[in-house]
Amino acid sequence: MQDTLKFILIAVALGVIGYIGWTTYGEGTRTASAKMSESVQMAQNQAQNMDVTLTSVSTVGRSKVSQATVVQPGEVAEITDLNALLAEWRPRYDAAKLAYAKFDASIANAKARAAEYFAQQHAITESMHNPGNKEKAEQEDAAEMLLYRQWEARADAALRTATEIGMKLDDMDANLKKMELRADFVFDTSTFIEVPEAVNELNLQLADFQASSENIKAISGSPFGAQ
Repeated sequence: MQDTLKFILIAVALGVIGYIGWTTYGEGTRTASAKMSESVQMAQNQAQNMDVTLTSVSTVGRSKVSQATVVQPGEVAEITDLNALLAEWRPRYDAAKLAYAKFDASIANAKARAAEYFAQQHAITESMHNPGNKEKAEQEDAAEMLLYRQWEARADAALRTATEIGMKLDDMDANLKKMELRADFVFDTSTFIEVPEAVNELNLQLADFQASSENIKAISGSPFGAQ
């Protein structure tokens, strides 16, 4: 499941890159303003989806493990079976990770499109000859930039919140993985706590073997001694 999620996230990233390329080169007749609006709207939609997904999943991270039955919304805290809890957690966690990846990519795309839009607006404003017209255009550009900066601040704040929640979800997932590993690991603590019988028996005769070896050494002497 985790490997599958990684491939999905990669596919999402490639999809966003492909989307940027398509909208940049395949829609030359569309205005920069329309493109920016579409990008910002996409980011806002992703923000709403992200909020719903993460709010749903984060409740699991605060839940206690209780009895496993058919789980209804709000009953996760009643689950007591680990497998049942994992069955509730894993799909939502994977969905949240995917939603976060799309959310992050959408905001980055919207910012890139906005930068392109404002660059084009600035170039057009600078090309104006009449001082009055140019001054008015500069004021309009500044007003639009202010609105954009306000959106950017909100988007960055939402992304920071999503990142913080994501780290909590990662920790919860790690905790469940540890529980799963613990449940699957079989270890008998009653074994291997006593010295093997053969070792003890030979140890009891160790003094006899020591005495015999000393006697033999005394009788045989050294090969370098007098013959």
